[in-house]
Amino acid sequence: MTENPPAATPRRLLARRIEHFLKGVERARRQPNRREAFHIRDALERLEVGQCSESGEAMLRAERCAPLPPHVSTLVATNAQVTVGQLQKQLAEIMKDDA
Repeated sequence: MTENPPAATPRRLLARRIEHFLKGVERARRQPNRREAFHIRDALERLEVGQCSESGEAMLRAERCAPLPPHVSTLVATNAQVTVGQLQKQLAEIMKDDA
């Protein structure tokens, strides 16, 4: 007997959206640029604390490669390179309790 897949909650739908975006970047054989990385990390942080609406907005900014907010554009941490693997690991950690 097969097990029914988990219900598609807003949280899971966002996780799939992030995963899909990261797989696209990976297929392109590149790492996220600084704008994408910032907005994806923002989406992950908001997803972790249950702010699904805000997480979705952050993903929309990542997908559109929106400019960085002025207050973070000059921060050293914003320039730190982040890999697809690191973001996938962070997503897996956030979603591990939903499995």
